[in-house]
Amino acid sequence: MNQITLEVRGTSLKTTNALLARQVLEQETGLVPILGELITRDNYLIPPAIGQHWHGQGGTYVGVIRGEDGNPDYHLVAPVHAQIASITYGGHGKRTDGANYRRDGMANTKALLASGTEHPAALWASEQESEGHRDLYLPAQAEAFLCWANIPEQFNDKGWWITSTQGGPHYAWIQYFGVGSQDSDCKDRARPAFAVRRILIPSTLNALESPRA
Repeated sequence: MNQITLEVRGTSLKTTNALLARQVLEQETGLVPILGELITRDNYLIPPAIGQHWHGQGGTYVGVIRGEDGNPDYHLVAPVHAQIASITYGGHGKRTDGANYRRDGMANTKALLASGTEHPAALWASEQESEGHRDLYLPAQAEAFLCWANIPEQFNDKGWWITSTQGGPHYAWIQYFGVGSQDSDCKDRARPAFAVRRILIPSTLNALESPRA
C-alpha cells in the first residue's frame, strides 16, 4: 500500500490511510465535506457547518467549547426537540459542590444529580435522548451563550433560559435569548430549559497516529 507524506505546520506525517490524509487536508485548508456528510476515523469526526443538523450526532451543530482544567475541547450539539417550556433548577437554599463550572455543563449536571437534592432541570436534561444518544445534559453558562450566538433561531422563546451553572445557595445563572444577556435567578423559579450533548475533539497528533502492526 502506498505511503502518503504530509507536511503540517512543520511536522511531517506519514500514513497509508488515504481517508485520514484527506481529513488532515480538509482540516488544515478549512474545507468541509459536501452536504455535511461525515468523515470518520475511530472517534474523530468532522462536523457540518454551524447551524446545520449533524446527522447521527443528535442535533444542530453549535460550535466548539474550550475544555476546562486541561480537559479536551469539544463540539457542542443541541437537539431541536430537547427543550421544555417551564421547569425549575431546584435545590433552593443549598449550595451544590461541583456545580459552579461556567463552561462544563456535563460536570455541573452530574454534580446536581449526585447531590441528593432534587434538581428537576438537570434530571430532565439527563433523561433526554436524540438519535440513540443518551448523554445529554443541562448546558453551562458558556455553552448556553454559544447557543445564543450561533443558533438563536432554534429558540422561539426569546426570554430567559436556565443553565446548569450555580450562582450560590439561592441562585443559578440564566441566559437571555433576546440580546444575549446573562444574569442569576432564584433556583425555585420555573423557566424554559434545553439539553445539549458534546463530542470530544482528540489531539490532532493522536488522531493522526497510524495503527502499529
